[in-house]
Amino acid sequence: MRTMTALILAGGLAAAAAADDKADPTAGTWVVESVTRDGKADDALKGASRVHDAGKYTLTPAGGKATTGTYTVDAGKSPVTIDMKPDAGRYKGKTLLGIVKTDGEHLTICFAEPGKDRPTAFEARDGWVLAVHKKAK
Repeated sequence: MRTMTALILAGGLAAAAAADDKADPTAGTWVVESVTRDGKADDALKGASRVHDAGKYTLTPAGGKATTGTYTVDAGKSPVTIDMKPDAGRYKGKTLLGIVKTDGEHLTICFAEPGKDRPTAFEARDGWVLAVHKKAK
């Protein structure tokens, strides 16, 4: 009986962990591979570290000052939506509406410049920023 109870608890914990991952597929540490803004490459953040944890993020450029902010993810939408609100920098205090996808190894975020509608595709066209990240090892 104790073995059965332990197995049920372990299964419940595993299911809860899987549900948490699904609720926030962006959680973890990522390295920026590329950023494309308005259709043009922007290498300023290439190699930067991005950490997502419990609704807060930190973006640290190589050799630069970290930027922090908050985010919310709605994994129930397709594509998954993300709303980010940086605490500093060019977008300080503004809500950035975006979409996100991940395959476990890569995280792709496409967000609109402030005041623009949420992107509907993973493209870097006028007013949209596309950032591709790789899972940190």
